[in-house]
Order: sequence, then C-alpha cells, then structure tokens
Amino acid sequence: MTQAEAAPPASAGPVAGRDKLMTTELVPEQILPKVMSTFGLTAAYVFIICWVTGSSVMASGGWTAIPMWVLGILTFLIPAGMAVVELGNLWPGQGGVYIWAYRTMGETWGFIGGYLSWVPVILNAASSPAVVLQFLLLAFHAELGLTTSIILQLVILWTVIGLALAKLAANQRIMNIVFVVYCALTLTIFTCGLLYAGEHGSATPFSWQEATVPNFAAAGFLYGTVLLYLLGVETPYNMGAEFLSVRRSGPRMILWGSVALVAIYLLTTLGTMMALPGDQIDPVTGIIGMLDVAGFPGLMEICAVVLAGIIIVALMTYQVAYSRLIFVSGLERHLPRIFTHLNPRTRNPVTAILIQGVISSLILVGLYSQSSMANVTIYLQGGLSTVWLLSGFFFLFPVIIARKKYADRYANEQFWRIPGGMVGVWIAVIVGTLGTIGGVYYSFATPWIDVPAATWMTWVGGISLGMFALGLIVYVFGRRSAHKVSQQDALAHLAVLELKDDTK
Repeated sequence: MTQAEAAPPASAGPVAGRDKLMTTELVPEQILPKVMSTFGLTAAYVFIICWVTGSSVMASGGWTAIPMWVLGILTFLIPAGMAVVELGNLWPGQGGVYIWAYRTMGETWGFIGGYLSWVPVILNAASSPAVVLQFLLLAFHAELGLTTSIILQLVILWTVIGLALAKLAANQRIMNIVFVVYCALTLTIFTCGLLYAGEHGSATPFSWQEATVPNFAAAGFLYGTVLLYLLGVETPYNMGAEFLSVRRSGPRMILWGSVALVAIYLLTTLGTMMALPGDQIDPVTGIIGMLDVAGFPGLMEICAVVLAGIIIVALMTYQVAYSRLIFVSGLERHLPRIFTHLNPRTRNPVTAILIQGVISSLILVGLYSQSSMANVTIYLQGGLSTVWLLSGFFFLFPVIIARKKYADRYANEQFWRIPGGMVGVWIAVIVGTLGTIGGVYYSFATPWIDVPAATWMTWVGGISLGMFALGLIVYVFGRRSAHKVSQQDALAHLAVLELKDDTK
C-alpha cells in the first residue's frame, strides 16, 4: 500500500490544501524498499516493547504483579493499540506519531510528539548494554570493575549500532529467527517454574487476594513499571513507508504482537515467582536466575547467554525504528540536511543511527561513573518511562481531532477504526489518558528500587529534565541550521537514489 494509494482523492477548496502531502509522506515512498511483512512487523513490535527483564521487577512484588499487569493492559495497551492502528491507517507514512500529531495539532506539536517518542532510544541504549553485561556476568559467574564494565558496555552498544546499519531486510530475517527463540525461552522459564512449584510449592506464597486485586497502597510502583514495559506501541509505524501493506499488516501486527507480548510477560513473571521468593529476585536478572534453582545444571548459564543475545537484537530493532524519526525530522527541516543521508546500498539513515549511538554513549559514560550499574539501569528506566509516557498524548488526543477534522475521509474510505463511533473513541482516549497520568505519577514519585523517594525523584527528574533541555536545543538550533538551505537543495542528494529490490 503506497501513500498515493492511501491518500484521499484530490478535491477543490480547503480539503485539498489540508491533505497536501508532507515531504515525509512523499520522499520515503519513492526511495525506501518495502520489506516489512506481517510476521516481521510482529517480531519487531515484540522486540521494541517487550523488555522481559521487567518481569523480574514485577515478580519481586509478589502475586499482586498479576492484577497490575492486567490493569496496565486494559488501561494502556489496548487503548493505545486501537489509537495507533486507526491513525496508522489514516496516515500510513514514514514517521508515525510525528505525522499524526502534525496533521491534527500542527507542526510544533508534531515535533514535540516525535521528539518525546524518540527520546527512549537514547535512554534505552544507554541502559540496556548494562543489562546485557549483567546476564553475561551471570552466565560466566564473573565480576568486573567499573572502568572495565563501562568499556564493555560501549563495545556492546557499538556492536548494536553496527548491526543496525545493515539492510532492513537482513535485520528482519534476524528478528524473525530470534523471535522464535524468544518464545522458546519464555516457555522454558514458565515450565521450569511450574515444575518447581509442583514439587516444592510456590516459592512466593500464593494469595487469591493479591492475585486478583491490585494493591496500590503497598505496590503502586508496579503500575508505573507495567506501563514502562508496555510502551512503544506506536514505534513500528516510524517505518510506515517500509511496510509491505500498512492497512493490512498494521492491525495484525498490533493484535498478534500484543498477544505474544502479554504471553511473554505473564509466563515469565509467573515462572519467576513460583521458583523464587520476592526478596531473592534480582530486579534485572531474576527471570534467568530462577533457573539456578528450578532448572537442570547449566541451563541458567545457557539461557543467560541466549537472553543477552535477544536483548542485543531488541536494541538493534530500536536503533533501526527510531532512526527513522531523525530522518523524518531532517526531511521536514527540523534538523540539518546531513540527517537525511541514506546509505545508497542499505537505504539506512546512517547519520541518524550514528548520532543516536554517540548521544547514548555520552549518557552511559556520564551516569555509570556516578553510581552502581544496577541502580543507574533502573534510574534510566524510570526517566525513560516518565518521558515516554508523555508521548502517548500525541497519539491519543489526535484520534478525537482526526474524527472531526477529517470526517470526509472517514465517510469515504474503508479502513480499521476504533469501534463504537465517537463514544468508543472517547472511552479509549479517556481510559488511555487516565492510565498514562497514573503511569507518570508512579514512575516519578514511587521508587522502583530500595532507595529513598527523594533520591529516586532527583535521579528520575534530573534525567527527564535533561531530555527536555536536549529537545529544546534540537528544536531551536536544528531548525535554524536546517532553514539555511532551501528545501529543494536539502533534498537534491536523494534524487539520485533509485529504488531497487532490496529484499534479496
């Protein structure tokens, strides 16, 4: 499905001007290969959203983690999923949330929405190499000094960057294979936990009350954690021009990807709780550490290495998907022309991927030299959650605006939309908004680890403010620099690219 096919018929008057295609809706359609299949998109969706280490944090909270997962799915994942499918079908172009916010809220809000959606790749790439390293250290029963640890994290990060620079078709094949491995690892963790509980009883004592009623008084922080690990529903649409068919694959990706996501989270949380008591679950490596007591000798070490590899592929997927937002910002002249550079062979935005790696490296070195590896990893995730959740307003509110502003398109075109008319839209947006506000509060105000609340809020608030300051700098100086060159000159270098069959 090309953008030309998705666009409404030309008409006279204000509607024609309103529907004039943006640069990012035209150029990527002409020069980027369409390689993302439904299965590949489902795998990418899971890799982007599913950070299975979140199950370690959730399992440490006991059986109340289960109703918290369910509550997060109902109040955020489902409303967000429905909203992005509708908007993705309405504007199936490269850039996702940037286009949706631009079309409904204006150019400035489009940039803000796109930026808030992009920031997580920086914070995640700064924190996740530490997670990979912790699993490798668990596998080899080793310990490292701070300097060696930081060096190895940088090596892991730039290995990921190198993988992300390959062709999207090649990366998709890697995602597809590793996705199957991911599912197998999930079943291994759950089965081992279930067998252990069958023989010894659940290591985390079971309670119907805890397993069915969310306890915000004692474990409210778990709600913020849940929403962090459900964020990213909109991200695959950053690559809208590279879908084989947005309108066919998009809804299927959200449906089957969400089913896989929920299954992975619930099964790994249950498996971990059944094998380990809450006070013995490491907040990062607990889901693999449980195999030391519930699995056969050597299984924990093997699975730790496997999960480290899965996280590397997930990080690669992040770099690929989020680099498209920088590319779009260059096309729309929020950033200088250099950020629109594509490798002629791979059609990847090389400059965008490299700049993501550089910024993440600076954050990694700066923060990990100030505190312990485990604590900073969680601090970064708290800051990531706070900032990323705010981007949800830029795909929730636009649905309401789109229904009114583009009523003619809804009347004349056939595509999936939130059921129930405007009543259904309002319910989805209100529920999603309340869930988002709750997630922001519990991400910022309640510590996810055993540190004073003031310390937690200082770290999370400082990281969040740093990201907002970076956004202001990018907006002011990036736009000023980009507008020194005319739009025609800024795009001239892309005219030499010819679309080839890059699926081979």
